[in-house]
Amino acid sequence: MTYYIIKLLIMLPVMGGMIYGSLWLYRKYQPGMMARLDMAGPQRELKVTETVSMGVSGKLAVVEFAGQKILLSVTRARIDTIASTDAGTGPASANPPAALAGHNRDLLAALRERGA
Repeated sequence: MTYYIIKLLIMLPVMGGMIYGSLWLYRKYQPGMMARLDMAGPQRELKVTETVSMGVSGKLAVVEFAGQKILLSVTRARIDTIASTDAGTGPASANPPAALAGHNRDLLAALRERGA
């Protein structure tokens, strides 16, 4: 009986350390994070500069591609372009998707007026 208790007292911290270590590694090297690191490899043409979570399954993402910044709406089902601009300080041209309706379209118009 004491053998099992000693074994438990040894294995419990070992298992806890392994769980903690695997969670730490996942958080450090989770998918998508490696692309953001500046490695000494070739320069990529596509850069995700910022993402903002908009609920459970939606995100807004700013992507730089071919000298343009593009604001994307990303959900599980689709990806829509909301606005695009030159990488400099040019004005954004908004193209709201046809599926954007009512209140959301008014919210996008208000954001455009504020210059956001």
